[in-house]
Amino acid sequence: MTSSPTSPTPSRTTPHPSDPGFALAYGIAWSNDPDALLEFFAPDGVYRDIALDGTYRGRGEVGRFHRFMLSFAPDSHIEFGETWAAGGGLTSRWGWSGTVRGPLKLRTGELVDVAGARFSVPGVAVCTYDDDGLLTGHDDYWDLATVLYQVGARITSPTG
Repeated sequence: MTSSPTSPTPSRTTPHPSDPGFALAYGIAWSNDPDALLEFFAPDGVYRDIALDGTYRGRGEVGRFHRFMLSFAPDSHIEFGETWAAGGGLTSRWGWSGTVRGPLKLRTGELVDVAGARFSVPGVAVCTYDDDGLLTGHDDYWDLATVLYQVGARITSPTG
């Protein structure tokens, strides 16, 4: 049976979220391959960084965030562990480690300069995906306080 030219079957270059190889491939893409990462997302997919209150809509914005993340910690290593996917939803535990190259911008707009410091933080991704297995949403939950403590950042109250 051949596909109709008006309804092509999407070509899959990334594992489906329910495939056993998804977590490994997704972690490799997050660690160092912005182009490969975007292939996991639907064209209008949304990435949200809950700790830093950032929302990035569409592949262009997701790619811009990812390039920023890799410039912040060029030796980033992201590893997805236990992953559960079914019915258009995915949850995965992950770890992110690296060395800070420049300042970290907090929700308040304050810049914390901790260049050269190493960090390692666990997190959880809560995602949705479409019928083709492309991510329509990815929300990352991680503990910013853990990173700030590890890198030796001291945050002071605006009142002193």
